[in-house]
Amino acid sequence: MLVGAGVAAASHNSQTTQQATATFDAASVSQSRSSTCTSTDGIYQDTTATYSGTSTSTDSRLSGPVTIRVRSVLNTTTQLGWVSGTLNVRNTSGTGATADLDAALAGAKAVGFLRGDMRHGNGRLMASFSSSFTPGAGFTSGQLGTGSASNAGVIFTSGSCSQAKRPIATEVFGLRLTPNQVVPPVTGLHASANGNLTLDLARDTSGTVTGGNVVFNVNYDFPAAVTITKLALYQGARGSNGSVVLDASIDTITDNDGGGNLTKVVTGASASLLQALLANPHGYYVLLTTSANPDGALRDQLENPSKR
Repeated sequence: MLVGAGVAAASHNSQTTQQATATFDAASVSQSRSSTCTSTDGIYQDTTATYSGTSTSTDSRLSGPVTIRVRSVLNTTTQLGWVSGTLNVRNTSGTGATADLDAALAGAKAVGFLRGDMRHGNGRLMASFSSSFTPGAGFTSGQLGTGSASNAGVIFTSGSCSQAKRPIATEVFGLRLTPNQVVPPVTGLHASANGNLTLDLARDTSGTVTGGNVVFNVNYDFPAAVTITKLALYQGARGSNGSVVLDASIDTITDNDGGGNLTKVVTGASASLLQALLANPHGYYVLLTTSANPDGALRDQLENPSKR
């Protein structure tokens, strides 16, 4: 009985405390979602993302691929904020660590604390945490339980923060081109075309259009073989003819069955034209011409665009 008791006592693990140190980089960014809002003390960037990289340590449990999944809230005006989430290290043998991370942000530095567990019951982890950090570039020159870092602390108060309006990047004009909209109307032609005129816009921080691309996309249907010679945007009111302001510059297309699709991207459209289109779309029309109808076979006057 005494021998048995001695064996049982010897099988228990002894209590130990070891130093935990590691260096890491986690600068590969994925699954990132970010928004901004404006408060009384500046503009806030609220980001949730996953940052991946490598942790290096003399302790194999802290050495291997590292994944940091956090939410960061940063006042981009004062460069103060906070980070909260989880850190995971998993080495090739399946051991590693998982810990909760909370840190203050000050001047692109994250300084805080890790609290968690080593995998497979290999102990608890409590360690200081410091790293260079930006929401878009992740963690670099990180240190866990080692090194020296300037202390940082913030007091964060939740409250109202007005969301910045996201500038609309795409405007889409639906098209239905018919022969009766041509001036004068084309009689005896049973043809049509449906599609879109899409504006892919560039805007500055104030939302003003500074340029962009225009995409012509039409599906045409003629009763017989057709030779298409031109597709363009014109300036002119309904019932009148105007001048070309943007040419799709298509090559002459001969379609033996009379049906098909035309898609053409015109890059570098001027800001003034795009602004004018948005301000008064009813003053513009799209016209498709053919060899049989060189003055216009199918036309549609622009209406208000949809937003995407």
